[in-house]
Amino acid sequence: MAGYSEQPSDIGCSEIGCYTSRGTYLLKNLRSFTETTLVAFLGVAVFAFLNMPLPWLIGSLLATAIWHISTQRKLTWPSNLKVIAMIPLGYMVGISFTREALLEMRGYLPSMVTVTLLTIAFSLFLGWVYSRITGLDLTSCIMGSIPGGLSQIMILIDEIEGLNPTVIMFLQSMRVMMIVVVLPILTVYLFGNNPEIVLQQDIFDAVVWSDMPWFALILYPVLMFGAAWLFSRLRVPTAVLLGPMVLTVVLTFNGFATPELPGAVVKGAQFFIGVHIGLKMRPRDLPNWKVITLYTFIAVGVLILFGLGLGFALAHIYGIDYPTALLSTAPGGMVEMGITAISVGGDVAVITSHQLFRLLTILVVVPFFFKWFLKERVKKQ
Repeated sequence: MAGYSEQPSDIGCSEIGCYTSRGTYLLKNLRSFTETTLVAFLGVAVFAFLNMPLPWLIGSLLATAIWHISTQRKLTWPSNLKVIAMIPLGYMVGISFTREALLEMRGYLPSMVTVTLLTIAFSLFLGWVYSRITGLDLTSCIMGSIPGGLSQIMILIDEIEGLNPTVIMFLQSMRVMMIVVVLPILTVYLFGNNPEIVLQQDIFDAVVWSDMPWFALILYPVLMFGAAWLFSRLRVPTAVLLGPMVLTVVLTFNGFATPELPGAVVKGAQFFIGVHIGLKMRPRDLPNWKVITLYTFIAVGVLILFGLGLGFALAHIYGIDYPTALLSTAPGGMVEMGITAISVGGDVAVITSHQLFRLLTILVVVPFFFKWFLKERVKKQ
């Protein structure tokens, strides 16, 4: 669990001692969890009061990140809540993949390939420049600059030796945080999309949950959790997202009703993921962290501008709306961009397709590249 401390070593020493230590341990974690929740809700309230876009995601993210970094207090947040949040997100992404949307997506294959290759190439170059400026390990800087999504990059860290997880995690977290904060605000205020309208309108004009039989309220969640579990057992990347997404597509294509999720569920998923990302920000773990943080802001900003440039080109070439184009080329993770797409009214199928294509390419190609790269560096030393 993110932010949880290890259990006291004296648990198990004696029956009374165990009870006392375990009770103190749980009480501290409960207090820490309560503090995290209150701080996150305060961020939501501030963003809602200021009428900012995505208050449940961005407000909770910024509030926990700022409080955690500035106070250095130990904040507790169960990582399982992020997993739970990704399952309804997978469902929401899945209902956007209609037959018409899939047929339309075939024409975007050239752009998927082009955007992916250009983004990876630019990220490698940016990682090299960042390493030269900061003096940090080149391999870790390059890995931290590749936009593959937080959870997916963490998988690659476990498979490749010789990497610095602190550098990689900080770069990845900073990139995701800046993108999740900047893009919704840019989309809303520059192109006039209203996320609250998008959440409340009936996009699909289909069956709502009140029209469903009572057992569907139990069956659908069980099926989604089952799909996430199955994909995890099969070691599919981003299993808790792709499992429910694929199952929802199958249900939709076979004529089963797949109603839009209630706004409260969407906001809850945003809140859980926002807090999770916010707590990943740990710049103090780096040497000379203030200077490195400044350089990281600049590097991530350049990467975002590069993605925006690709997005504008995509919009003009294919004639699609700017929010969809920008989120398709944004160097964010599929989970984060999926939430943003649903909230700001972009074409979720097109956006997810571009993000998924890049993610799968990175997961397949990057491990081989870095293993080769590390071997070459060892030979030269």
